[in-house]
Amino acid sequence: MNTFTALIKREILDGMNGYIRVPAILAALSVFLVVVSTIGFGATIEFDDVLVHGDDVNSFGEALEMARNSKEGPEQLPAAVTLSYWVMGGISWVALPFVVFFSLLSALYEERRDRSILFWKSMPVADWQEVLAKLVTPVVVAPLVFLGVAIAAQLLIAFFLSIVVLFQGGPMLEMWPLATMFGTWFFFVTHYAISTLWVLPLLAWVLFVSSYAGRLPFMWAVLPPAVIAAIEGILFKTTRFLEWFGIHAGGWQAFAYGHMDVDIDGPKDVLNLIFGGVQWDAFTYTVSSGQFWIGLVIAGGFVFGAIEQRKRAI
Repeated sequence: MNTFTALIKREILDGMNGYIRVPAILAALSVFLVVVSTIGFGATIEFDDVLVHGDDVNSFGEALEMARNSKEGPEQLPAAVTLSYWVMGGISWVALPFVVFFSLLSALYEERRDRSILFWKSMPVADWQEVLAKLVTPVVVAPLVFLGVAIAAQLLIAFFLSIVVLFQGGPMLEMWPLATMFGTWFFFVTHYAISTLWVLPLLAWVLFVSSYAGRLPFMWAVLPPAVIAAIEGILFKTTRFLEWFGIHAGGWQAFAYGHMDVDIDGPKDVLNLIFGGVQWDAFTYTVSSGQFWIGLVIAGGFVFGAIEQRKRAI
């Protein structure tokens, strides 16, 4: 386990820009934009159901006080503030898919291209450990780092807005709906875990491409699936491969949640839906889906292929 942990640390250090600097810079940009927009206090402030116009208020604190004292305020405000934090600090999430994809694409390709594989193969580390470390780091560790940075950004935004509200005489404690904040963080972890297992065959394919591509790994990752889809469409007039691809890329959620009777009337209903049914429906649909388990077998095959390719790499 100590060896595997050391491999993970090495991968993080090698990918410092994507794993740490990119989310940190984007999160800092999010906080900066919040500070600038708060100082510039616009004509209208909106807490979903609670709309306050600039003609009625003179400060952010007064707007928050009016929102809390409105008819729906006590119920809706904690959820609205929590969801607003996710939106305010959401810029960094845009980079996560690109970090995961390109980290996997270069994981085994770069060490062959720069011949550093000769050095790493001289170390007393098994090929399966190296390959698994290169899979786990972008797929598991990187999202947790992004989440940690996002949480830090949310707390900084909450702290800044609390100071603003305090000086403006507003209800500062309303900026700290900790129960709902913790709940959304936990939901992210659980939902990401399920989504990652669904998309794992696609991610494992990218890692496999990285293990054998001599040049232009991006083309090798994209062209074969495109060719398969094109041949199927031309010869059989079907789109089964594209449907399979779409389901594993996220389309499974349409089947998992398609039966739900969604009636959203404010941010509280959004959180109630998330904590009251979405996670359980995602889990039950996932474990009962044959396509999900077949996808895991395919992912295992690609990972095994990547390990065998690395054994043969010189």
